[in-house]
Amino acid sequence: MSNLPSACIPIQKTSDSEPALYRALRKYWHPVAYSSDVLSEPVGAELLGEPLVLARLDGELRAMHARCPHKGTNLALGRVVNGTIECPYHGWRFDSRGQCTRVPAREELTDSIRASVESYHVTEQGGLVWVALENPLLPPPAFNELNDPSYRVLQGKPYDWGTSSPRRLENFVDFAHFSFVHDGSIGSRENPRVEPVKVWRDGHVLRFDRSGIKEPGVGLKKQLLGITDDWIEPVNEYHVTMPHTVHLKRTFPNGKRYVLFMAASPLNAYTTRSFWWQARDFGVEPIWDKFFMDFEDEVLAQDKPIIESQRPLWFHLSAPPAGERELPVRHADVVTIEYRRWLADMLAAAGA
Repeated sequence: MSNLPSACIPIQKTSDSEPALYRALRKYWHPVAYSSDVLSEPVGAELLGEPLVLARLDGELRAMHARCPHKGTNLALGRVVNGTIECPYHGWRFDSRGQCTRVPAREELTDSIRASVESYHVTEQGGLVWVALENPLLPPPAFNELNDPSYRVLQGKPYDWGTSSPRRLENFVDFAHFSFVHDGSIGSRENPRVEPVKVWRDGHVLRFDRSGIKEPGVGLKKQLLGITDDWIEPVNEYHVTMPHTVHLKRTFPNGKRYVLFMAASPLNAYTTRSFWWQARDFGVEPIWDKFFMDFEDEVLAQDKPIIESQRPLWFHLSAPPAGERELPVRHADVVTIEYRRWLADMLAAAGA
């Protein structure tokens, strides 16, 4: 694996065909915060290049454009006052619809100014706040393990990668890289072969299972599982909720389960933020939490420079220029192929 920083390969502007997918994502749900982070005061976020302010106004979650129309201040720096968001600069207030209800400097002009900020679709699901900038075409993903008492559930720290959101999702479901990027943990150079899997669409979810794959049985995780074999063959069930969320349930030979839920959010065309959860029904004592989180951090640290080196950031869904062509491998890259086919269908459904 190269140690060259991703900055050695300059980020290129997207071509005319690629921004269409980026723009189409406005019609789908994306995570912008954990629900537990949006409490009594406004919270700032970013989605598809738009600055957002999140707040609970009179008990209801709201998402609006964060720019105050008066002098451009970020409303996320303000506070909640009487069911409104108050701008920190001059005290202008905006209600749950985004309408300005007070101009303190000249109260009598409030109605005639008719100022407002744009309000967006917002919902909560799986411990996350989801926003769609336009009418959403699909429902948000579910994370059923969140409230299942048989699991120990941990909230991961969000992380940002210099890549596109589809690239981030593909990395999670790219089986061929396990043997090389994660040799010795979730893969082995001794077993690089990738057998074909069946991929199918189930409503708004892309599904596939992977089993019969041996991975090293090493370390504390093996001990907590209660497995003594040198090689472990878990059954991996993947649910990809379009466009960028993956739910992975790993069931080990003794029936123990380990779940990862990751939802990628396009902050802008060049940066993706990932929100994630971890759930397990073994080694559930809090003393082991740090071990499991450190393990995931190690895996992510191995992936990050590889994914940030990929060019172009937004892969092509149609005929690419000669210098940006990719060569999918039959069977080994079937998930990538089917995922991109669905992205192309999403693009058409969004009218792009």
